[in-house]
Amino acid sequence: MASALIQERETISGNQMRMTRLNEDAAQTFLQGTPLMVNTATGGLKAWDGVTITIGLAGIAKEFGANLTTVGIPLGPGGGVAFGSVQNEPLGVNLSRPVFNDGKTGIVLAIPDTVFYGQIGPAQTLLATDISKQYGMTKDSDNHWFVDKTKTGASAVLTIVGFDAVDTLRGVLFSFLPAVSQIPA
Repeated sequence: MASALIQERETISGNQMRMTRLNEDAAQTFLQGTPLMVNTATGGLKAWDGVTITIGLAGIAKEFGANLTTVGIPLGPGGGVAFGSVQNEPLGVNLSRPVFNDGKTGIVLAIPDTVFYGQIGPAQTLLATDISKQYGMTKDSDNHWFVDKTKTGASAVLTIVGFDAVDTLRGVLFSFLPAVSQIPA
């Protein structure tokens, strides 16, 4: 059974969610809702490796990875895929539509103030005692991520703060632990 994409829901403080756009690393093909980390070698965002816990998460992707060839460089002049020529403009090129990309990826920061919606593992059972428990995350077979109740202790990256009112079988609301945030609040 597939898992739903992770989405931001609210903030604990009642303030606006912290979002930003950062350079995307090269060759990234992640899905929207994927946990992302900053590649310390290149400075670009890449899909989280699932094992780096301390200062290991930048945020949750608001868009899919664009499979850039170079870190933070758009897909051609002006951000689109360039093709052909333009009459009477020797340096002009045509740009494809609607694929425009600025070389950056929008993310919601993985900070303790933001509450996200996600699901527990497909084979796991949601219990009332799960609230306030700390768990890790795992990538599902469809490349979406879920809250994994088997990952606890040193593998934990989040705290469950509530249950989703619509998705009563697997839906949880959670916030990330302060120690995992690569971009502090």
